[in-house]
Amino acid sequence: MVGGATVASAQQSAVNVSVESSLDEPVVGESVTFNVTVTNQAGSGGVVDVSSIMLRTNEEHYERIEDVGSLAPGGSLTVQMTTTFEEAGQKNLRAHVSAGRQSGGNLRAYYTPVTVDVQELDINGGLSTTTNDSDETTVTFTNYGNVKLSDVEIAAATDDEVRDRRNALDVGPAEADSVTFETDNYETDTVTFTVAYTARGERYETTRTVTLNRQVTGEIRLTGLEVTETGAATSIEGEAANIGGTDVESVLVSIPDTDGISPVGGSGEYFVGSVDASEFATFELTANVESDTVPIEIAYIVDNNRVTTTQTIDVSSITTTTGAAAQNQPEATADGDRQGSSGLPVIPIVVGVLLIVSLGAAGLYLWNRE
Repeated sequence: MVGGATVASAQQSAVNVSVESSLDEPVVGESVTFNVTVTNQAGSGGVVDVSSIMLRTNEEHYERIEDVGSLAPGGSLTVQMTTTFEEAGQKNLRAHVSAGRQSGGNLRAYYTPVTVDVQELDINGGLSTTTNDSDETTVTFTNYGNVKLSDVEIAAATDDEVRDRRNALDVGPAEADSVTFETDNYETDTVTFTVAYTARGERYETTRTVTLNRQVTGEIRLTGLEVTETGAATSIEGEAANIGGTDVESVLVSIPDTDGISPVGGSGEYFVGSVDASEFATFELTANVESDTVPIEIAYIVDNNRVTTTQTIDVSSITTTTGAAAQNQPEATADGDRQGSSGLPVIPIVVGVLLIVSLGAAGLYLWNRE
């Protein structure tokens, strides 16, 4: 803060004093520098001797400099005065300058006020973490206090064993710095991060235990399965479900040709394609099965890696629908004649029935005439 000039009388109006502090809100015990400037304005008519400069309140003297120097008209000088405050609160200070004309004039006092608001000491460092898709965990150290934190070291530990250490930069008030740990090979998702740092010559520690928010890789699992037996052929229908958190591409499900299991034609494999995270797509496979279990091979690409797994289906434990084998049905003739499932000719039977009815009606007519 810059104060205006205060003069003892009109005769000394040529002397001007200003002051500014390096910090408006210093912390208890923190050094504050005050720049005090004394000016002998041009046209003053003589040289001014500056005897002393003090930094004081009405009750206390903080700093004092003697035999500062002389100022010709138009000249000025600046002195630095450094002090600390041991108690919090507002400090109403004055830059007190004693100066007089070199020709033998009496010394006069010039005052310029400056105010600083001294803060209580607050040492407070905090940790936060984020885990990305590559299972890298970034630890951010933030200075929530009002003094500089230095010699910052962050350690990662699992099951009370330190896995890694990283150094961070010095962190000023309201500032932060981050370091990254490779946590993809940690056997547990629970990690304790500890930061050690120095403030005002003392060593401090802050600890935070977190559960890593890992990205779950896409994974295909066959669900909603339904088995249908049609003669010797077994049809398996279901859903290729992505139970992971990333998309899966080029999904192919197939039944391998093994002992007791043989795919039916081209129905032994089914290309599903892409399946988004937490989504599914349907499939259908057909094979001749002579066992209670059927291995289904699942191949797909996830995060640029090709994955091949096998899921074995217990067809005996799944509710099945059994249908008759397909029969060759005769084609309809041009005049619409058809054969029923019994194999008996339909048209001759109808003609016979009509003939019997006609003969019966003729007999009844002849009987009535007699």
